[in-house]
Amino acid sequence: MTKPKAVRDADKLSGKPLQETAESSSSVLDIDSEGWLTSRDLREDGLPFSLERVRQMSIYLVANPNMSSSFLFRADILFDSQGLLETPQQKEQALHVSGGNIESTEQEEAVPAPAIKIGGFCLTRSVIRKLIPRKPEKDRPLEQTCHFYESTASSVDPSDENSHRNRFLVMYLPHITAEEDMPFYHPKLRAVAFLYDFQSDLNNGPGTGTMSVHFLPFSDDIPTRLERTLHMLLSTNIRLAKHPGPAAAVDGSNHNPTRDNIIPRHIVQNTYSRLKTTYASDLCERWLEHTEPSKHVFEDLLIASFLIELWRDMYGVAPAVERGQTQNNCSSFPGFVDVACGNGVLVYVLLMEGYAGWGFDARRRKSWKIFPDWVQERLKEAIHIPKPFLGATADQDLGATIHSGDFAKDTFIISNHADELTVWTPLMAAHACPESPLPFLSIPCCSHALSGARFRYPPPKGKNPKPSKENNDNTPAGEGDPAEEYVEQNPQPSSGDLKALRAAKHEEQTDLAMLSSQYHSLTAKTMRVAEEIGYDVEKTMLRIPSTRNMGVIGGRQRVTKEWNNKSTWKSSETAADDKDDEETVLQKIREVVERECAKDNGIDTAARIWVERAQGLHKGQGKGNQPHY
Repeated sequence: MTKPKAVRDADKLSGKPLQETAESSSSVLDIDSEGWLTSRDLREDGLPFSLERVRQMSIYLVANPNMSSSFLFRADILFDSQGLLETPQQKEQALHVSGGNIESTEQEEAVPAPAIKIGGFCLTRSVIRKLIPRKPEKDRPLEQTCHFYESTASSVDPSDENSHRNRFLVMYLPHITAEEDMPFYHPKLRAVAFLYDFQSDLNNGPGTGTMSVHFLPFSDDIPTRLERTLHMLLSTNIRLAKHPGPAAAVDGSNHNPTRDNIIPRHIVQNTYSRLKTTYASDLCERWLEHTEPSKHVFEDLLIASFLIELWRDMYGVAPAVERGQTQNNCSSFPGFVDVACGNGVLVYVLLMEGYAGWGFDARRRKSWKIFPDWVQERLKEAIHIPKPFLGATADQDLGATIHSGDFAKDTFIISNHADELTVWTPLMAAHACPESPLPFLSIPCCSHALSGARFRYPPPKGKNPKPSKENNDNTPAGEGDPAEEYVEQNPQPSSGDLKALRAAKHEEQTDLAMLSSQYHSLTAKTMRVAEEIGYDVEKTMLRIPSTRNMGVIGGRQRVTKEWNNKSTWKSSETAADDKDDEETVLQKIREVVERECAKDNGIDTAARIWVERAQGLHKGQGKGNQPHY
């Protein structure tokens, strides 16, 4: 099997142990500090990157250290001399959200480590960051100063008057003085620097560059692990420079407008760290399903973290642990329902965190048994029959409890990988309370029509990709066209290591892949239906270990405004207007349902298909990855 290119790059750097090849860096850099080392193995020649690309890549890595270390969540920026990288407080202010945990909002005093003088270079920028580990219970955060240097002037190669040499260097200085204080995830070095020498051709020919690593050890001993780490870091820099992607941003952002656009990353990750410490080990140890717990448990904990912080912003409600309570419901929270609760982990965690709610699924799951009795009472076995389909079941005994979507006013609907219910989610939310449609979070997964049958929606108009070579699809004539064909999809994997899932997710998240995928079309369809019936709709990419990680949120802005400013609520004097609004919403729902069911020869036929599938699910057909609702 051919090695990945990043791995081949790393192999090129391997050679004799660094202990044998390390040399003083004074021949390459004139550093005003003793003890700096480099090695012939810690360099790569003949690189085609411009100085600007390497500069942008370096800024991106400073803002996103998780790209070079799987042990890190992120970096919180404490100071940027150019004011481009945002601090956590600035991110919260930009999104108008509360920082949640008090520790996350405290303004920290940031004092950069003194810059080391380097001959022929001038200091251009200084950034102080705090490295946040994935396992804060084991590793502590580490503050670090990142100094950026540029050569003071382009130098002419004496042997070639048509060639100029430009140099860029970034130096990382951890704020510690003793080797034993260094966290596990950071190389045991007093400092490390990356130098890029670029030789440009004045006749506009392609230039070439050399990237090298320089380091300042605590002692003369250079262990094998440190050698591997330095090789890996050099390989990561080269890989990201070759495929810059989001590294093009001068402010270190990821250039993805749907990532961290609702709740800042640091807030969700702080809550996730707490939930993981509290619940993950116990849930994984007592897991009763045949699926892989390391995927499902961590995914639901991340979704719970997002919801907790979303609800903090919408309703001004904190989890029980911050209210000094234990599992006590907060009266200011209107309640939630998980309409396809599956293994029940999400419902369990939210209940334990003090949020009133419940969930239902077409059949009981083994995992429900591991929860306390009072939690099991809030997990219901029921099949959902949408209100427009109820007429088709009037004279039938389905042999199961039916839930038609009659939820209490203001209930927050969670539709997490709910398959058949994905496009129904905004419809059921509005139908439950047409005078004030319920807010919802839908995380689409596999694509289905309103009848519940597998169906591939066309891409948004004006963004149709080329026909797929795999299924030889032709772009349908238009939205809701009966000519749209049914296409089988790969179901969401129920098992698999997280590393493989993250790799698959990364591949699918490019704009082109998302644009041409069935998943993107399903997400876009869900948003269009919600907008059509009057919702303010947003989407956000959730940081969950799944290739299906796009969240569609409906009604957040309206509910946030109303809940936090009760004076804006409609009074009883506007009852007539409310009634008119209610009828308008119901009419829009009817129009959408009739149009979408046309592909199944009308509502009656679609209802029969839905009921047959619902009965099959309730009887336990399709074990393993069978869709559920």
